[in-house]
Amino acid sequence: MSFHFTIRQPVRWKDIDAAGILNNAVYLTLVEQARYGYFDQLGLLTGDADFNFLLGETTARYLAPGRAGMTLDVRARTSRLGNKSFDQEYELEASGLLLARVSARLVWCDATLKSCRIPDEVRTKIAAFEGIPLE
Repeated sequence: MSFHFTIRQPVRWKDIDAAGILNNAVYLTLVEQARYGYFDQLGLLTGDADFNFLLGETTARYLAPGRAGMTLDVRARTSRLGNKSFDQEYELEASGLLLARVSARLVWCDATLKSCRIPDEVRTKIAAFEGIPLE
């Protein structure tokens, strides 16, 4: 399965830890920004829309250290689209060097933060963009 969304993000001086490498927690911030860009590109972040999900689980595998001055390509895709949750995968790369792979399970919720069915409009847009089945 290929990635259909990529965002470029610089590694900033404040992202570097005392060892001179990209701090592990910053990877998740970069993924959050890519997630926002992904849903924005799909037109799902309009002012009127309820776009409510919670991060249920995330896993990161760090493969190589990031360093100051790098520009990262952060790729995002939805790999599974369930009724109440969906899975996303991310890759962070700089100049052909794969730095990390991250996965996340996101759970759709209502105003009380109880899990609920993902709206049909959201499911349809994600499925069409990714070329994956609705169920």
